[in-house]
Amino acid sequence: MSSKEFFLINNRLKDSDHNAFLEIYDTYAKALYHFVKKFIYDSAAIDDLVHDAFLNLWNARERIKPNYPIQNYLYKIARNLVYKRLKEQMRFLEIQGELAYIEEKRIVQYSVEETFIDAEYKGIYKSAVEQLPNQRRRIFQMSRQEGLSHKEIAERLGISINTVKEHMSLAMRSIQEYIAREHNILLKLLIVYLLS
Repeated sequence: MSSKEFFLINNRLKDSDHNAFLEIYDTYAKALYHFVKKFIYDSAAIDDLVHDAFLNLWNARERIKPNYPIQNYLYKIARNLVYKRLKEQMRFLEIQGELAYIEEKRIVQYSVEETFIDAEYKGIYKSAVEQLPNQRRRIFQMSRQEGLSHKEIAERLGISINTVKEHMSLAMRSIQEYIAREHNILLKLLIVYLLS
Protein backbone atom coordinates (compact mmCIF):
# COMPACT_ATOMS: atom_id res chain seq x y z
CA MET A 1 0.00 0.00 0.00
CA SER A 2 1.10 3.53 -0.73
CA SER A 3 1.23 6.17 2.01
CA LYS A 4 -1.99 7.64 0.66
CA GLU A 5 -3.67 4.24 0.87
CA PHE A 6 -2.37 3.81 4.45
CA PHE A 7 -3.81 7.16 5.35
CA LEU A 8 -7.19 6.35 3.79
CA ILE A 9 -7.61 2.84 5.23
CA ASN A 10 -6.35 3.94 8.66
CA ASN A 11 -8.81 6.83 8.74
CA ARG A 12 -11.66 4.61 7.55
CA LEU A 13 -10.86 2.06 10.25
CA LYS A 14 -10.54 4.81 12.85
CA ASP A 15 -14.03 5.93 11.85
CA SER A 16 -15.35 2.34 12.51
CA ASP A 17 -15.73 1.46 8.84
CA HIS A 18 -16.47 -2.30 8.80
CA ASN A 19 -15.55 -2.59 5.12
CA ALA A 20 -12.12 -1.14 5.84
CA PHE A 21 -11.71 -3.70 8.60
CA LEU A 22 -12.69 -6.53 6.19
CA GLU A 23 -10.21 -5.25 3.59
CA ILE A 24 -7.44 -5.28 6.21
CA TYR A 25 -8.46 -8.76 7.27
CA ASP A 26 -8.45 -10.09 3.68
CA THR A 27 -5.08 -8.49 3.01
CA TYR A 28 -3.19 -9.57 6.16
CA ALA A 29 -4.90 -12.60 7.75
CA LYS A 30 -2.88 -15.21 5.85
CA ALA A 31 0.46 -13.47 6.45
CA LEU A 32 -0.39 -13.01 10.12
CA TYR A 33 -1.30 -16.71 10.38
CA HIS A 34 2.15 -17.68 9.04
CA PHE A 35 3.85 -15.23 11.38
CA VAL A 36 2.12 -16.73 14.45
CA LYS A 37 2.80 -20.26 13.15
CA LYS A 38 6.53 -19.67 13.64
CA PHE A 39 5.96 -19.65 17.42
CA ILE A 40 2.77 -21.65 18.04
CA TYR A 41 2.25 -25.12 16.58
CA ASP A 42 -1.39 -25.79 17.42
CA SER A 43 -3.54 -24.69 14.45
CA ALA A 44 -6.60 -23.98 16.63
CA ALA A 45 -4.46 -21.79 18.90
CA ILE A 46 -3.02 -20.00 15.85
CA ASP A 47 -6.54 -19.29 14.56
CA ASP A 48 -7.51 -17.94 17.98
CA LEU A 49 -4.46 -15.67 18.14
CA VAL A 50 -5.02 -14.31 14.64
CA HIS A 51 -8.68 -13.68 15.48
CA ASP A 52 -7.66 -11.95 18.73
CA ALA A 53 -5.11 -9.81 16.90
CA PHE A 54 -7.77 -8.48 14.53
CA LEU A 55 -10.22 -8.03 17.40
CA ASN A 56 -7.61 -6.04 19.35
CA LEU A 57 -6.93 -3.92 16.25
CA TRP A 58 -10.64 -3.17 15.96
CA ASN A 59 -10.91 -2.32 19.68
CA ALA A 60 -7.90 0.03 19.41
CA ARG A 61 -9.04 1.64 16.13
CA GLU A 62 -9.52 5.10 17.67
CA ARG A 63 -5.81 5.26 18.59
CA ILE A 64 -4.54 4.40 15.09
CA LYS A 65 -2.22 6.98 13.57
CA PRO A 66 -3.09 7.95 10.00
CA ASN A 67 0.38 7.40 8.46
CA TYR A 68 1.45 4.35 10.49
CA PRO A 69 1.36 1.10 8.43
CA ILE A 70 -1.60 -1.00 9.58
CA GLN A 71 0.37 -4.26 9.28
CA ASN A 72 2.83 -2.90 11.84
CA TYR A 73 -0.05 -2.57 14.30
CA LEU A 74 -1.18 -6.10 13.51
CA TYR A 75 2.27 -7.67 13.88
CA LYS A 76 2.91 -5.81 17.11
CA ILE A 77 -0.45 -6.98 18.51
CA ALA A 78 0.18 -10.55 17.30
CA ARG A 79 3.68 -10.56 18.78
CA ASN A 80 2.32 -9.48 22.17
CA LEU A 81 -0.40 -12.14 22.02
CA VAL A 82 2.15 -14.83 21.11
CA TYR A 83 4.40 -13.70 23.95
CA LYS A 84 1.48 -13.82 26.38
CA ARG A 85 0.45 -17.29 25.15
CA LEU A 86 4.00 -18.65 25.43
CA LYS A 87 4.32 -17.16 28.90
CA GLU A 88 1.05 -18.87 29.91
CA GLN A 89 2.30 -22.17 28.48
CA MET A 90 5.56 -21.85 30.40
CA ARG A 91 3.65 -21.11 33.60
CA PHE A 92 1.36 -24.09 32.92
CA LEU A 93 4.41 -26.35 32.46
CA GLU A 94 5.95 -24.99 35.66
CA ILE A 95 2.71 -25.65 37.54
CA GLN A 96 2.52 -29.16 36.07
CA GLY A 97 6.11 -29.78 37.18
CA GLU A 98 5.35 -28.46 40.67
CA LEU A 99 2.20 -30.61 40.91
CA ALA A 100 4.10 -33.69 39.72
CA TYR A 101 6.79 -33.02 42.35
CA ILE A 102 4.18 -32.57 45.09
CA GLU A 103 2.37 -35.76 44.02
CA GLU A 104 5.64 -37.72 43.92
CA LYS A 105 6.57 -36.41 47.36
CA ARG A 106 3.09 -37.31 48.67
CA ILE A 107 3.36 -40.84 47.24
CA VAL A 108 6.79 -41.35 48.82
CA GLN A 109 5.55 -39.97 52.15
CA TYR A 110 2.41 -42.14 51.97
CA SER A 111 4.56 -45.16 51.15
CA VAL A 112 6.81 -44.52 54.16
CA GLU A 113 3.78 -44.03 56.43
CA GLU A 114 2.07 -47.09 54.97
CA THR A 115 5.22 -49.18 55.56
CA PHE A 116 5.42 -47.92 59.14
CA ILE A 117 1.70 -48.61 59.80
CA ASP A 118 1.95 -52.01 58.10
CA ALA A 119 4.91 -52.93 60.33
CA GLU A 120 2.99 -51.72 63.38
CA TYR A 121 -0.06 -53.81 62.46
CA LYS A 122 2.11 -56.86 61.89
CA GLY A 123 3.75 -56.34 65.27
CA ILE A 124 0.40 -56.13 67.04
CA TYR A 125 -0.87 -59.17 65.18
CA LYS A 126 2.29 -61.13 66.02
CA SER A 127 1.99 -60.22 69.73
CA ALA A 128 -1.65 -61.28 69.73
CA VAL A 129 -0.79 -64.66 68.19
CA GLU A 130 2.18 -65.23 70.52
CA GLN A 131 0.01 -64.84 73.62
CA LEU A 132 -2.07 -67.88 72.59
CA PRO A 133 -1.52 -71.20 74.37
CA ASN A 134 0.94 -73.45 72.47
CA GLN A 135 -1.56 -75.90 70.91
CA ARG A 136 -3.98 -73.12 69.91
CA ARG A 137 -1.18 -71.02 68.43
CA ARG A 138 0.11 -74.01 66.45
CA ILE A 139 -3.37 -74.75 65.01
CA PHE A 140 -3.95 -71.08 64.22
CA GLN A 141 -0.59 -70.78 62.42
CA MET A 142 -1.19 -73.99 60.47
CA SER A 143 -4.50 -72.55 59.28
CA ARG A 144 -3.49 -68.94 58.59
CA GLN A 145 0.17 -69.20 57.63
CA GLU A 146 0.35 -72.62 56.02
CA GLY A 147 -3.14 -72.48 54.54
CA LEU A 148 -4.15 -75.93 55.77
CA SER A 149 -7.79 -76.93 56.04
CA HIS A 150 -9.35 -78.00 59.34
CA LYS A 151 -9.31 -81.60 58.11
CA GLU A 152 -5.58 -81.45 57.21
CA ILE A 153 -4.71 -79.93 60.60
CA ALA A 154 -6.75 -82.60 62.39
CA GLU A 155 -4.97 -85.39 60.45
CA ARG A 156 -1.49 -83.95 61.10
CA LEU A 157 -2.07 -83.45 64.82
CA GLY A 158 -4.16 -86.60 65.31
CA ILE A 159 -7.15 -84.69 66.74
CA SER A 160 -10.78 -84.29 65.66
CA ILE A 161 -11.96 -81.61 63.23
CA ASN A 162 -14.27 -80.28 65.96
CA THR A 163 -11.27 -79.77 68.24
CA VAL A 164 -9.50 -77.83 65.47
CA LYS A 165 -12.62 -75.68 64.93
CA GLU A 166 -12.90 -75.04 68.68
CA HIS A 167 -9.21 -73.98 68.90
CA MET A 168 -9.61 -71.68 65.87
CA SER A 169 -12.72 -70.06 67.35
CA LEU A 170 -11.01 -69.52 70.70
CA ALA A 171 -7.86 -68.22 68.97
CA MET A 172 -9.88 -65.63 67.00
CA ARG A 173 -11.73 -64.49 70.12
CA SER A 174 -8.50 -64.33 72.12
CA ILE A 175 -6.72 -62.28 69.43
CA GLN A 176 -9.65 -59.85 69.20
CA GLU A 177 -9.79 -59.43 72.97
CA TYR A 178 -6.01 -58.89 73.12
CA ILE A 179 -6.22 -56.14 70.51
CA ALA A 180 -9.24 -54.52 72.21
CA ARG A 181 -7.51 -54.64 75.59
CA GLU A 182 -4.04 -53.56 74.52
CA HIS A 183 -4.61 -51.37 71.49
CA ASN A 184 -6.86 -48.85 69.80
CA ILE A 185 -10.33 -50.01 68.71
CA LEU A 186 -9.60 -48.91 65.14
CA LEU A 187 -6.63 -51.25 65.04
CA LYS A 188 -8.92 -53.96 66.34
CA LEU A 189 -11.23 -53.49 63.40
CA LEU A 190 -8.35 -53.56 60.95
CA ILE A 191 -6.83 -56.69 62.47
CA VAL A 192 -10.21 -58.42 62.58
CA TYR A 193 -10.57 -57.57 58.89
CA LEU A 194 -7.10 -59.05 58.22
CA LEU A 195 -7.99 -62.21 60.12
CA SER A 196 -11.21 -62.82 58.22
